[in-house]
Amino acid sequence: MAEELETFLSAERAARVTPTVVALRSKAAEVVEAELGRLTMRLPELEGRARDEVEQTVRRVVDKLLHEPTVRVKRLATSPAGDHYAEALRELFDLDPKKPEAVRRVDL
Repeated sequence: MAEELETFLSAERAARVTPTVVALRSKAAEVVEAELGRLTMRLPELEGRARDEVEQTVRRVVDKLLHEPTVRVKRLATSPAGDHYAEALRELFDLDPKKPEAVRRVDL
């Protein structure tokens, strides 16, 4: 019974960081879109396959940079003091997981 309770509590703590992770990925997606927009303004002649490759490369880089921190914060959140890790992410990246745009699912 105690083991089941701990499993439940760990899962509940992990779920609490989901809005922070979504907010982080949402903010990253906004930055990617803004920078790709700037690139279009600076290099309007960049089109077709070259533009697609640049876009995919930027998205892959951001996804790879965010992967480990998001996996780790979810894992660390399962500990009793795990909410501190999500709190640190919110502070470091100036995140507001309650903003409407932060609660949508974002796939980079």
